[in-house]
Amino acid sequence: MSIVYFNGPVQNGEFSLAERPGKAVGIRLAEALNRLLGLPPVPHLWNTVTLAGDVRHRDAADRDEVGRQQRETRALKAKYAPGPVPASGLLTDAAPAVVSLAMEMIRALLADGTLAVRESAVRLCARCGHMTGTGAADGCRSCGNGVTRRARRASTVRSTGRCSIASTSTLPAPGPRRTC
Repeated sequence: MSIVYFNGPVQNGEFSLAERPGKAVGIRLAEALNRLLGLPPVPHLWNTVTLAGDVRHRDAADRDEVGRQQRETRALKAKYAPGPVPASGLLTDAAPAVVSLAMEMIRALLADGTLAVRESAVRLCARCGHMTGTGAADGCRSCGNGVTRRARRASTVRSTGRCSIASTSTLPAPGPRRTC
């Protein structure tokens, strides 16, 4: 099976093919290419397991009436407005099939040595315990607290022979740090 993946710099907000190509535009292009190749339509995959989604749901006035999954479904459908959601459906990274595939890929990368789990220095929010990175950050993106504390946590790292590149999910900008 051949896979073509399109993505754009704009994940949320207004999209346009000419000026602000985003994920919605990219997956519509992939869908059109599949049609040209005579391939069946496939569900559109969106990542929704994010801190921003957690905060958005927690801060919503209707959080007790509207569940997180329902809120994400509404937000995804709105990305396609005024057009319809694709007939092939929508998937999120929380869908069982996607979780299973991700776990399979992670296990394979751990088994072949591409990824490793190593303890590294991180900073945690002193109030809620959310990981804020490896340096003094602007504060916690989960609760807004500005006080962090040092800690050591197991992190997934990309293994490159005798060096490791720490995952950017545990590091502040500008990117990965090499440890040899």
